[in-house]
This record gives sequence, C-alpha cells and structure tokens, in this order.
Amino acid sequence: MAKRILVLALVATALLAAGGAWWVADLSRPRHEAFVERRGTLVSAVSEPAEMHPGGYLSQGYTLRADSGLAVDIRVLRPATAPGPLPVLVLLGGHRTGRDAVRVLGDPGDAVMVALDYPYRGPNPVRSVASFLGSLEDVQRALLDTPPAASLVLDWLADTAWADTGRAELVGVSFGVPFAAVAGGLDPRFRRVWLIHGGANNRGWIEHNLRRRIEPAWLGSVSATLVHLLVYGSSFETEEWVARIAPRPVVVIGARDDELLPEHKVQALYEAAGQPKELLWTAGGHIDTDRPELVQALLAIVRARLAQ
Repeated sequence: MAKRILVLALVATALLAAGGAWWVADLSRPRHEAFVERRGTLVSAVSEPAEMHPGGYLSQGYTLRADSGLAVDIRVLRPATAPGPLPVLVLLGGHRTGRDAVRVLGDPGDAVMVALDYPYRGPNPVRSVASFLGSLEDVQRALLDTPPAASLVLDWLADTAWADTGRAELVGVSFGVPFAAVAGGLDPRFRRVWLIHGGANNRGWIEHNLRRRIEPAWLGSVSATLVHLLVYGSSFETEEWVARIAPRPVVVIGARDDELLPEHKVQALYEAAGQPKELLWTAGGHIDTDRPELVQALLAIVRARLAQ
C-alpha cells in the first residue's frame, strides 16, 4: 500500500513538473504571428463629437475596429483649419493616453497627433495584483493588440483629407517603447521612430522597478521573471525589434535623472538600433502625465524635427 502511494506521488509530481515546464515554455514562445493576424482590415470608425480648443485646434475621439476583432480607442488632435494634409505623429504611452491627450499634449501645432489607448477590453480596471491575475487573458490580448493597433490607425488616416501618412512618425513613451519598437519594425510606413525614456532588456526594467517595492532582492527578481512571462515578454524584446527598423531612422531619448530607468539600459537600446540613429539626453526625471511641462519639452524636440 505504501509503495503504491509512493508511486502515485512520484507520478503526480512528474506530471506537475511536466505541466509546469509546458506552461513556462508556452509563455516564453514569441507570438510574432499575432501582430500580423490581428491587424486585419479596417471595417468601421465610430467618432465622438469634436471639441474646439483655444488656439484653433480640435480634439476628437474615435473607436476603430478591424475584421479580426481588433478594436482601439484613439484621440486625434489637429488644427481646425490647415492648407493641406499634415504630417502625422502616432503616440504610444501609458494607460489612458488617448483620453488624457488634450490635457497632456495640448496644441498639436502644424501636425496631426493621434494618441492611442491600450486596447484593453477587460471587465475591470487593472490596479492591483489580484485584478491583474483576474484579468490576465484580457491583459495579454491587449498587449498583443497594441502594435497592430498602431498600424490600423495609419490605415484609417490614409482615407482622411487632413493627414499625410507619407509623413508619419511613431513615438513610444516609457511603457509604450517596446510596443513602438514592434510596430515600427513591422510597419515601414512609419518614416521615423522615436523611443523616449525606454530601454533594452524589458525583464531587467521590470525588476529594476519592482526592487523598490519588493524585498528581499531575490523575491523581486523572481517576481520580475514571472511578470515578464505572463505578459508574453519574449514577444516584445525591444532590442530585437529596434534593429528591424533600419534603414529608417530611430531617435532614442533618455533622461539624465531618470528614477525608473538606468542610463545603461538606454545606451543598450541605442546600440541595438541600426543606422541611421541618434541618442539624445535631456535633464530631469522620467516622463509622467503629472509632469505636463516635461511632456511638452520632449514633444517640442519631436515637432522641431518633424518640421524639418
């Protein structure tokens, strides 16, 4: 009897180990094919009422849908009147970027700015570990949908009279940098890609930020590895995707006093990019929607190059 129990225990342990190994291997598998499959064909663009703002520009929200099931909410900022189609800046930033675009980005100048919300369609806002785990499948779907959503935006803009998608640039900011690197590597219509306050080695970036909240250090390292697995981190390796953007230019911008990202990770991202490329450093800390003056200063650099 005892021997039978021991055998059953060993079999159960082996099955659990095999199941765990399969689970880790599946999460580690790059899902690059999903970026292409989910782009699909644009089937609808539902608009909200336009809002006029002081300075002569308007903002308007849209929900774009593709036949693949992909759906993304965006907010467009553009001059109310313009002599012709304007250059385009597509921005990937933090959560609720699109909804906060007017407050954070302000007057677009002589350009069309499109800010994307992450295409998260889960039932609850993700604000804790419990809500993250409870909505994991929706979170994973949203992350995989973000790069094709940027391309879907260009598909839609190509049919408007006020956007020149032949002069389209992609701007990834902070958490949006890995997604911008993927979208820029896949879609050659983005003539230049800006990677602002992001770096190489996404798992290390996660660990660097968890280290401030989780002790001891080994637990933070294990947690970072688990998070990186759960969010399909191998599909978004920034240094791999940024190399695919060449021969289109890449501009990497780092902050000298960045509290969330070490300088060496910014440098490593720049070194991974092909030519032509440029590395710029700015004073101050990490970009944040609560620091609109910093956002405006960084956008001024982008707009100046766009005007050239």
